[in-house]
Amino acid sequence: MPTAAAKETAVVTKVELSEIAKLETDYAKAKRKVIDTEKDLKFHRIQLAEKVLGVKSQDELKALSPAEVQKRMEKRFDAGDWKAERGAPEFQFVKSSSGSYPAWAKLFVQELGETAAARIKAETDVTYSYCVEVTL
Repeated sequence: MPTAAAKETAVVTKVELSEIAKLETDYAKAKRKVIDTEKDLKFHRIQLAEKVLGVKSQDELKALSPAEVQKRMEKRFDAGDWKAERGAPEFQFVKSSSGSYPAWAKLFVQELGETAAARIKAETDVTYSYCVEVTL
């Protein structure tokens, strides 16, 4: 009769748990800092876009293509709607991502299938995200 193999019990150590606890705390603090920084950055970015592009909201900025952003920036500059302070570095709005993001896409697939969802997604307007590139 074969004998059962000896079962090895995994041991969770105090050091291992302490390390994980510290990492979890560090991660939570870093994530909070990222969230706060993103919030500040979005505020300052839209504040600049209001001055330079004449947009009133983040959604309005997202709806502009890179060509429209450049055209609007130049047009408003030429019209005297904004100017850079003497000695201020050059800057431009640079597309950081783009795509159509219908929030309901996954539910739509479940209800009506991939083909219908793909068609609707293809027909959805593209939105853009921008960062500000400052040349120092």
